Amino acid sequence: MLKTTIDKAHYDREGYIVLDNLFTEAEMTELTRHIDVLDEARAAEVRALGQQGISIPNQINFTSHLNLKDPYIQNFACQEKMAELTSTLLQSDVRLYWDQSVYKTPEANRDFPWHQDNGYAPIEPEHYVTCWLALEDSTIENGCIWIHPRTHQQGLVEHKQTEIGKQCYFGDDPGLAVPVKKGSLIAFHSLLFHRSTPNLSQSTRKAYIMQYSQDGAIDPMTGAEYENGPTLVQGGRYIYQAKA
Repeated sequence: MLKTTIDKAHYDREGYIVLDNLFTEAEMTELTRHIDVLDEARAAEVRALGQQGISIPNQINFTSHLNLKDPYIQNFACQEKMAELTSTLLQSDVRLYWDQSVYKTPEANRDFPWHQDNGYAPIEPEHYVTCWLALEDSTIENGCIWIHPRTHQQGLVEHKQTEIGKQCYFGDDPGLAVPVKKGSLIAFHSLLFHRSTPNLSQSTRKAYIMQYSQDGAIDPMTGAEYENGPTLVQGGRYIYQAKA
């Protein structure tokens, strides 16, 4: 269970909350060990083929659907602690909608631009929760998350395709940096403006992103239900059965 109070009022008002030290050093070490294997396989593919979407060789690597590739990772993403957090914020039954690792190397010399997660992945109902977990300390130097509080209240805004990805804000306000320690988690509304900055450190910035939607959420383009991960909460009860 969570060791800290979930400040839903802050989440509803500002669009995010920070849960410091949600996981232990040992938990992060073991999770990272599993994710590293999948990241390296994807990074090798990107190096061989060249840029793949928003994955750029030797700069930033996105590896998706980790929970479908490794039972340990699925058990982590679907544990009761995450079910409690996300069902409280969504006020609904919950399914794992998407998961991916993001590894940004010291060679990553440009921003990942201001965007809303819905700008990349439309969904109905529109609100889902992004849980950004620091596998290592995330600092201003190594490219931590920056946000614009309360922007989730604007709804989905237009995103324009740029050379560094889809972008929804082109103003001068730098936003608010949210550095977090290893094992800490930022939970934010899928409509909140956010970005990350270049990695100016000497080591790779590693993060694991878990996104949770209302159970039964659909792709608005096709009407099909998303099936990227298991249901955690149904009928108000935690139902996920851990994989062996």
